[in-house]
Amino acid sequence: MNESLQYSQFERAVQLLEWNRYQDSIKETEAYIKLYPDDPDGYALLGKIFLEMDEYKKALHWAEEALKKDPENPLGWEVRAGTLYTQQNWKAAKKTITEAIILFPENSYYYFLDGNIYNQQGKFHQAKESFEHALRLDPHNTLYLANYSYVQSLLGNKQDSIEIEKLSLELDPDNSLIFLYLGWAADQRGEYEKALSFLENAVRLDPENPQTRTEYLEVLQKQYKIYRFFLLPSKLFSKLKPWAAILLWIFLWIVFKPLVILFIILYGAAHWSTKLIVNYKVFGTAFVKNKK
Repeated sequence: MNESLQYSQFERAVQLLEWNRYQDSIKETEAYIKLYPDDPDGYALLGKIFLEMDEYKKALHWAEEALKKDPENPLGWEVRAGTLYTQQNWKAAKKTITEAIILFPENSYYYFLDGNIYNQQGKFHQAKESFEHALRLDPHNTLYLANYSYVQSLLGNKQDSIEIEKLSLELDPDNSLIFLYLGWAADQRGEYEKALSFLENAVRLDPENPQTRTEYLEVLQKQYKIYRFFLLPSKLFSKLKPWAAILLWIFLWIVFKPLVILFIILYGAAHWSTKLIVNYKVFGTAFVKNKK
């Protein structure tokens, strides 16, 4: 077996993936698998390609094929965990991450995913610990730093969030995803002008990303003080534990029902009026169809 030739063929498929030439990368990887059917990395790479193409069923299939051939294949585990996470299948993702950490305790990626799941669940202290673990293993990873800045802002640690933000931007000033997370962090700290600037950069660097466009428009809405006023209760509720938020909501509904109804009506009016104004300013029309 010519290992040099095998390596160059595999790297060619990887390079095509990095260039976002997905179909070419698929063809190259399929050819690689035909030549080297016993190498699990080929199957895992095919799974990674499909993951980046948002074809999650195929991504999981090829990750499993890789793990059948080698139960400890690193890329296979990463694709499996990344796919389950992206599908927001938190239970299966957590199980996979826990198993992967046992196999690969020095792989920072799994602690990063773990931190993001905790964030989604509102468990910000656990998220902070997971991000800190990830950063101990990979201290200069700017995506980890941006997420860490965000969770610090969620915990009310404004100065820490700002310091981490600065470090992240020093290391990588041209990454749309970094600007997205830092925009969220700045928004959480109440720095709406900075959040707007960060999200403008995110849209500039990746104008086709629907998430960055949506977040940008939402921050534009928050430039209006009346809209920010009606968002204050949601910020309060987000800081409470779920059971406490539910009990508080029930109490307010029972005791102040007319006021709660009035507040909901006024919130809806503020939301839609500012949304239509923002749409008109950005697109030249108040009513815009959402792009997928």
